[in-house]
Amino acid sequence: MSDEAATPPSQWCLVGNIVEERPYGEGGEVTVRGTKHFAPGAKVYCLPAVYTGYGGEPFLAIGRHRKSGRFISLVIRRGWVTNLRAKLVYHPEVLRRIDEAIAANERGMGRPWKTREGVEGWIEVWTRSREEEKDA
Repeated sequence: MSDEAATPPSQWCLVGNIVEERPYGEGGEVTVRGTKHFAPGAKVYCLPAVYTGYGGEPFLAIGRHRKSGRFISLVIRRGWVTNLRAKLVYHPEVLRRIDEAIAANERGMGRPWKTREGVEGWIEVWTRSREEEKDA
């Protein structure tokens, strides 16, 4: 048996956690925990989304639904995800959803990241742009 056949499929991915609390409603007057679909602190696997009309730069987030526990894929705001890091993903359902998202993308984004360094470079660029937005 070769090493290649014994190695399970994997994919480098951006992983984060849903924020504990976030502003909600008109003017952000109300504070809510997590999101409607993800519990606070939930681990989500994120892909850059190419969708428009979601305000800011969105993520395609793959994670477990806060009530059903089943994996779901949603477009969410990047500000709702914290603790960004690069992780090698082996979970078959997450890998299937990543492949599904790539196949559904009309612009053909291909595999988003092939290496840990690719993910970390993207995190650095995104973090810098978020800091510049806050300073402006």
